[in-house]
Formats: sequence, structure tokens, C-alpha cells
Amino acid sequence: MDLNKNISALADDALVTYASEVRAAFNDIAALEAPTEAQLTEAEGYADHLDAIAAEQAGRVEAAAKLSARREALRNRFSTETPEVEEEDEEDDEDEAEELGPETTETPLEEPVEVPPPGTGTKSRGGVVTLARRTQRPAKPARSQAPVVITAAADVPEFSTGSRMDNLAVVSKAVVNRMRGFGPPSGDGSHEDLRHVGVASFQLQFDPKLTIDRHSDDMEVLEYAAKEARLPGGSLVAAGGWCAPSETIYDLCAGETTDGIVSVPEVNVARGGIKYTRGPDFSQIYTDAGFCQTEAQAIAGTTKPCVEVPCPPFLEVRLEACGLCIKAPILLNAAYPEVVQRYTSGAMIAHQHKMNAKVLAGIEAGSIAKTATGLGATATDTWDALTLYADVIKEKYRLGINSSLEVILPFYVKDILRADVSRRNAIAVEQVTDAMLAAEFSLRHLAVQYAYDWHPLGNVDEWPATFVALMYPAGAWIKGTADVINLNAVYDAASLATNTYTALFFEQGILVAKQCYDSVAVTIPVCSAGRSGIPDLTCGTTP
Repeated sequence: MDLNKNISALADDALVTYASEVRAAFNDIAALEAPTEAQLTEAEGYADHLDAIAAEQAGRVEAAAKLSARREALRNRFSTETPEVEEEDEEDDEDEAEELGPETTETPLEEPVEVPPPGTGTKSRGGVVTLARRTQRPAKPARSQAPVVITAAADVPEFSTGSRMDNLAVVSKAVVNRMRGFGPPSGDGSHEDLRHVGVASFQLQFDPKLTIDRHSDDMEVLEYAAKEARLPGGSLVAAGGWCAPSETIYDLCAGETTDGIVSVPEVNVARGGIKYTRGPDFSQIYTDAGFCQTEAQAIAGTTKPCVEVPCPPFLEVRLEACGLCIKAPILLNAAYPEVVQRYTSGAMIAHQHKMNAKVLAGIEAGSIAKTATGLGATATDTWDALTLYADVIKEKYRLGINSSLEVILPFYVKDILRADVSRRNAIAVEQVTDAMLAAEFSLRHLAVQYAYDWHPLGNVDEWPATFVALMYPAGAWIKGTADVINLNAVYDAASLATNTYTALFFEQGILVAKQCYDSVAVTIPVCSAGRSGIPDLTCGTTP
């Protein structure tokens, strides 16, 4: 085959035909099981020629696109009218966005312009024909991914299957509506006949990089979750009586929040547990590795010690099933459904705090207990003790000198520190801002969280004598959860016989695992006297 043709002189159709002929010749040689050296050289020539043809075709496409753009600019050069933009159904746009994914939107390409026959089109005041055309629509902004997506189950009154639920109040309403559809109890009530009826599903949205399953590398997921870089401040008084009867207010107090829940790197555990290894400990590597010999030892041929690489053991942590079950009287639900909704919503918040307590207890149990010696000022004692143990951990693992460590404190410690700083500096408490306290921790490269559900105050009349602070390098602890929480209403014939029903039932898997490094639980004394520069720094004495 002649490979000396001037491909730039060929028409488009002729170039396509020529490319097919060259490819066929190349395929004939490539299919041979034992080609000769000459045949391989010939095939290489065909391959190089095909590359040249592809480059020529790409250049022609690019040139045609530039000409088309110049033509469009020329046609609309003297246009004074706003180009028409074709509107499309918003629902279709949403469907397209969902198919493309939550963070991808499709931008439609500009369609070819059809030139109307002479005499048609809209004339501007200058007598120039304006050509109607479709313009490119700007891309939609990417949708932000909600951490939890709540969807309705089938056959829930007033909710279509799979519809989104915005908050727990809507979920509580769905539970009550589902209960109203229960039929009368059957049987004599002497045995349980549990029938689970779906109400809602809570889908925890996880980045695929944070999901542990049979197709993933567990250690790679844990390391990604631990990366600090991915993480990123009246009443009315009147005289006389009203005469009218009092109005009943059915509103219920609901002030609980999810504040004070500690943030720990979280991964999705899809198969009941995780198996991982903490790997070789650097402090042991530092102790064992390396040697030095004197000249005399070298002359004597003293054996140089070698360290054998150990096989690190694998640890396994299994998910624990934690859930919530609520029963409610049928008559109460019929007459005062707000109470059922209020209790259900509050119970779900309470469950989150109990899981928070479980995570904190697991971290404390896996930490090394330390006790700090105080000199009588809580603020300086706290910062000094945490800085000391932070330096101990950094030195042990040779972490970056300016690397940050995570610190978890009971929520009330912030007020203890504020009182101490206020007294020490002789300033009003309100002048000791959260930013001032945070700056003291940040100066020491400590990232602090104030948590509920851990070493609670209880009903006391004074601050506790001590408090515990947890501290560890970022990413040392990992929280694993099952990704789907199923919320069900349970049809129980035995309970219905006594006019009660199971209003809510769900389970969730949870585990806590220490991936690497040490963590410490430091007990720090409390003495918020604000003393500074006193010869006798013993708490409780008068200078």
C-alpha cells in the first residue's frame, strides 16, 4: 500500500476511505501469530500513518468549528434584539441532573443555526435581518449533598413513596399517620404477633472514599478518613378580670439540640465490622533500628545487629446494634397526636446523644490515663498539662512540630476556664470571649471540642474537683456506622389488645476503633481562683 499520499490534499470522504484501507492492512499483520521482522516494520509504518490521519481529521474539525463561530458572530453582528432562549421543563432538568449525579450537571450544546429563506426573519430598525437562534444555557450550580436523606416508605398516608422528609417533625407526623391506618387487633392478646410496617428510611450519605466494603482497601479508607487536610467561627399586666374561660395551649416545649456531639472521622461499614492493623509502632522502630561500631569492633569482625521486620497483628472490631423502640397508647395518639410527635422527635435526639456517650466512653477506655499536677489556676494548669502530653506524643512518633492534636473536653470546662481567666486578669466574665479561649488552644496547636454526654455535672452546687480531657493526634480514632437506618411502625396484635402500639423502632450499627498512635485521658484539677504570681500557689490558702 502506498503510504506516500498527500493526506492534506484528500477530500473528507476520500480521507475516511483511505484511513479504512490503512487500518485493514494493519489489522491483517496484527492478526498474524508469528509475523516476520519486515512485516512488523510494515505494521509500524501503518500505525504511524494512522496517527497522522487522525491528526489531520482533528485539525479539520477544529478549523470547521472556528469558521462556524465566525459565521455566527457575523450573522449577529448588527442584531439589537435579545436572543431567544428555549425554556425546558424544570422537572426534566432535575431528572437529567439526578442521572448525572449529585455534583454534575449537563450543559446543553448550542444547536446548529438554520438560515431562513430570504424575506423571512425579523428586521431591526436598521433593516438588517435578525436570525433567531438557540443560545447556550449556563450550567446549574452543583447540588450540595445532605449528610442524611430521609425518604418515606410505602403506604404512609399523606406521603408518596420515596418522597423526601425535611426534618424529624415531618417524620413524627408520618409515624402518627401510619398508626391511624392500623386495623383492629386479632387474637386473644395472649401472644405477640409483630408486624413491622415501614415509615421512613434514613440514608447516611457517604463519599465512596469513606465506604468500607468487599471491593475496598480498608486501610486506604481509614487513612483517607483520618486526613486532617480534607476537613477543611415580656408579659402583659392589666387590672381587672377577663371573664372569658382560659384557653388551652397544646404547644409543647422542644429545646433539645444535637449540640455537644463530638466529631470523629466516620466511615461506612457495609459488612458487619472492620479488620485493620495499626502497623509497626514508630517508637519501637526508633528503639530497634540502627547500630554503631568502634574501629576495634570492625577489625575484630563483630557481627552487626540486624532488625527483622515484624508482622503486625490485625485487629477486628465488630458493629454493635443500637436502636430505639417507643410504644404509645392508641387513644392518646387519636386525641393528642402532638404528644406522640413531640416524644418521638425528642427520643431520636436523645438516641444521638446516647451514641455520642458511647463513642466518648470507647475513646476514653482506649486511652492512657494520666494525672496532671495543678498549681492552683485551672486555665494555666489545663493548657500546661495538655501542652506537656501533646509534646510527649509528638516526640514519641516524631510528628510535625506544628502538627495539631485533637482535644475533647466536657462542655462545662469552657465556663471554668472563663471564670479563672476573668479572675486572673481582673476583667468582667463577658469580656472573656470564646475566641480568646480558642486562641489559647490554637497557640498550642490544639483543636478543642466541647462535648455533652461525658462526665456529666448532674445536680451539683459547685464545680467538680477534677475533669478529664481526651487528647490524640488527628485521625487516631475512627467511628464506623451502618449506612441505612430503617424506621418502622410495628403492628403488634398483643399490644393492640391493650390499646397500645409500637410507634417507632429502628436499629443502627456502630463501632469505635483506634487506628494509630496513642491517646491520653488527662485528669486535671479544678481551682478557678485566678491566682498568678503568688509565692504560695497551693489552692485554698491565703497569701
